[in-house]
Amino acid sequence: MPIEVDVAICGGGLAGLTLARQLKLQLPQVSVAVLDKLQRPLPQAAFKVGEAVTEAAAYYLAETLQLRDYLARAHCYKLGFRFFFGDAQGPFHERPEFGLSKFPAVSSYTLDRGILENDLRQFNEEAGVVMLEGCAVEGVELSKDGGRHQVHYRRGKVGEDESVQARWVVDATGRRRLLQGHLGMSRSPGKNCSAVWFRLKGRVDVCDLVPREMSRWHDRVADDNRYYSVNHLMGRGYWVWIIPLSSGHTSVGIVALEDIHPFAGFNTRQQSMRWLERHEPALSAYIAGREVLDFRCMRRYSRSSRKVFSADRWACVGDAAVFADPFYAPAADLIALGNLFTAEMIRLDLDGKLTEATVRHYDQSVLSLNDMLTRNIQVAYPLMGNAVVMASKVIWDTAAGWSLLSPQIFNSVLLDPENSKRVRRAKGSYFFLTLRMQELFTQWGARSLGRASFEFVDFLQIPLLLDLRKRNLRGGKTVEELVEDHRES
Repeated sequence: MPIEVDVAICGGGLAGLTLARQLKLQLPQVSVAVLDKLQRPLPQAAFKVGEAVTEAAAYYLAETLQLRDYLARAHCYKLGFRFFFGDAQGPFHERPEFGLSKFPAVSSYTLDRGILENDLRQFNEEAGVVMLEGCAVEGVELSKDGGRHQVHYRRGKVGEDESVQARWVVDATGRRRLLQGHLGMSRSPGKNCSAVWFRLKGRVDVCDLVPREMSRWHDRVADDNRYYSVNHLMGRGYWVWIIPLSSGHTSVGIVALEDIHPFAGFNTRQQSMRWLERHEPALSAYIAGREVLDFRCMRRYSRSSRKVFSADRWACVGDAAVFADPFYAPAADLIALGNLFTAEMIRLDLDGKLTEATVRHYDQSVLSLNDMLTRNIQVAYPLMGNAVVMASKVIWDTAAGWSLLSPQIFNSVLLDPENSKRVRRAKGSYFFLTLRMQELFTQWGARSLGRASFEFVDFLQIPLLLDLRKRNLRGGKTVEELVEDHRES
């Protein structure tokens, strides 16, 4: 007999597992099943990419999902983003550095996805979620008459066909994008940017790239705490990430614009090591001989859609919905936003109050944010070797994010279309201003001779950014307060 639930979530990755937890916390009467082809235990470290989260996503995990104590215990606090620009062929300590010297008051994290998803599966099971592990989803039949949808799956490689019947179906199948493919909704925005990544055994610390006798460099960020940043090594058309994991291992990735760095030059383990030797020789020499735990690649990764939510009781979340450029680690922000909207649609539907207008508002909120993030980030790839231009752009983008997106996630204002309109009106002409600013950075980078530089920018020592962070990264505000914050920002 088919299993019957209120919500069937296809995919047990970060998006699906966090949505299941949110539903059981906020709507405990709702029955939820999660289907995923993988079974526990999931591997630590060498599992999934997407290990860094911003303050907004951290707030969703810590407060909405009530995981603050767990995150502090099982994962790493993040010392913000850190960027090293300049001549990668010279001494590492001479590269212009943009980052933080101290941990900020509002926390963010780096996550070991294997540990997190193992634990979320256990938490969900304890909360009453039906965890169908080792079950490969083979198809979805969407009801056309208001009845229950059907999810068809196979348990194991030779198991019989089985099914789940559900009022709501949520696609969280990642880049498989089950519903997007079935309904022909998928789009591929953005430029031809591609990525490879691998996990290395043990600690990879940028502090080790600078001799200990260079005490002035080491002392400006005490206790070797640069290790806890999401470190970016920057060059024209590329960035390399170095992310610490709580399992004690390290994630390293190469992300590049193919127009400048053809994918064939770094798309295998051997080619990626040769690429690092040419473009980031200090890191290459440092990690030579380290044990590589895995190697993955993703070509032309940006994804969007024509539609991710429907009043016909289906939704797409996480990578199954959209995937923005990862430079500022927005993936978990988009997961949080998609989950908040999906949970609210389910609540409204159960109360008989879900409208097409609300669904359309949620749909456009996710799609417009994803496409704007991808567009605004990817114009920067040719500029990434220019320290002053790129640092200026990061300051602008950070100020914009803390002023506009973060307050709305911290205060869930986007859930109410009318309140969202009030806050959006307070933004005034921001959309047109940001287009002009991105054009300014592009033109500046094209004309700059690259002679100007700096030594170290501790960006929370910039009064404007410190003020924006203190004012906007807080929950519990009224709509009137948010409107005033937008005007001030």
